[in-house]
Amino acid sequence: MMSQTNKISKILKWLDNEKLKDRLEIETSKNKLIQEIKSFDKKELFIKEKVKKDSIWLKIRKMIWGN
Repeated sequence: MMSQTNKISKILKWLDNEKLKDRLEIETSKNKLIQEIKSFDKKELFIKEKVKKDSIWLKIRKMIWGN
């Protein structure tokens, strides 16, 4: 009976250690990803393209003649 309890205790201890390792690995990955995202240049990510607006006469012509 004692060896069974000892065996279960070892397994639980191993499981707790594995959970801790996984948690640390996840935190490390998250921090690394956060640092990579922070290193991006916001101006390069969000470049606004100028949209060419049609004049009223072009719109009328398109309505009459199609595309």
